[in-house]
Amino acid sequence: MIGHDPTTTYKAAVIGAGSGGLTMAVGLTNFGHDIVLIEGDKVGGDCTNVGCIPSKALLHAARAGEDNPLGWVRAKRDDLAQREDHEMQEHKKIHLVRGWAKLTPKSGDHHVVIVDGPDGQVEVRAENVIVSGGSKPIVIPIEGLDPERLLTNENIFEMESVPDTIVLVGGGVISIEMATAFGDLGTTVHIVELADRLMGNEDPLVSSTMQEVFESRGIDVHLGTSIEKFDESTQTAHLTNGETIASVDKILIGIGRGPALGDLGLDEAGVESTKAGIVADTWGRTSVDGVYAVGDITGNTATTHGANSFARRTIRAIALPLPKVGDPRAIPNAVYSRPQIASVGLPVAAVDAMAAGGRKRYVKQLTNIDRGYTDDLEHGFIAVDVERFTGKILRCVIVGPSAAEMIGMFTIMIDHKIGLRKLFGTVHPYPSYSQVVGFIADEFATDTFRSLPKEWFALTKAKITNRFKK
Repeated sequence: MIGHDPTTTYKAAVIGAGSGGLTMAVGLTNFGHDIVLIEGDKVGGDCTNVGCIPSKALLHAARAGEDNPLGWVRAKRDDLAQREDHEMQEHKKIHLVRGWAKLTPKSGDHHVVIVDGPDGQVEVRAENVIVSGGSKPIVIPIEGLDPERLLTNENIFEMESVPDTIVLVGGGVISIEMATAFGDLGTTVHIVELADRLMGNEDPLVSSTMQEVFESRGIDVHLGTSIEKFDESTQTAHLTNGETIASVDKILIGIGRGPALGDLGLDEAGVESTKAGIVADTWGRTSVDGVYAVGDITGNTATTHGANSFARRTIRAIALPLPKVGDPRAIPNAVYSRPQIASVGLPVAAVDAMAAGGRKRYVKQLTNIDRGYTDDLEHGFIAVDVERFTGKILRCVIVGPSAAEMIGMFTIMIDHKIGLRKLFGTVHPYPSYSQVVGFIADEFATDTFRSLPKEWFALTKAKITNRFKK
């Protein structure tokens, strides 16, 4: 419903109606609580309006050959945004307050949030406050560049026409997906990445595979360099390595995001924060009792599903008077390029730091299995790092069709401590890409079962080595 009673102390006030905030709001009402949801911009947050939904819609529109792809994307996005907004307006236990929120010091047994809205300033009283303000794109200045030529995820979908030439600054998720979409739309695409490889946080095999993919499609990848300046008179980008890119229509900055801390009054309320975001534990608890934070604004996650996962834990922390035990669930990553990229498990650096004798790595090319043959697949693989002897999943990365769907199998394995050994003999449909998981389980079983004492001894020795490393 619209509006609230300023004299009522609600169970919670949720600041931000993005993915984490919506999960919090709906989840707490499922426990019977009335809550206030505060949003200064659009319900749905970045994901619905300028992130996940329009980007995936553009990928689809480009592949499907829509006549007006950007217009189609906006229509699709706006329809979902309107439905989400209507749902919040009609919810019987969610009180939607439009405006920008600011925390104040705790007053007795409740918190007061000041909201500057279209009708002036109002107060919201609540036992608990959940801050879910999301994040903002990091923008770097480019000498000589007309601001009208500069894009971020917040305005790229507002373009009226598809650019002839686009430069994507950064080699991460945004650039990988947009290179795929605009490449399919016929745009000349350049990726400029300061590091020496794409997807620097991922397995190096991902980087080399995606570089091969893009170069095979005529997409230029410029590594180890950045844009030094831009010449508007010739529409030319000058790179620090001496290269130039001519006839540039648009430049998209996709180098990362930072927490949208804004003017939330965190210092005044005593809520600890850093440049990375609000300091919060895995239950969303901050340095102030009754103030919680979830989603991008904490730096604990940078994905919609990650924000949802942490929000579910925070709902339990607020609604259920139970001991706070249990670790967060494994959170997979997915990039919806073509081919897709998906991974889950320990960071690459953490796996690399482990003693080599205590782990095994299995890599299978999807191009070599029957489904890859029938689909004329050119690029795709699965790489799984496991603990020796037990087959415990340390990390898995998949590049290929439906990678974002396949990674769920390994996410479940990590959450429920299912090793490759238990997958031995599991039947997969033929011909499917998931058969490759069976091949890896078979290979692990062959390696392990025929030399059990040797495998056990190697794992034990590696664990001792890793303990001394720490």
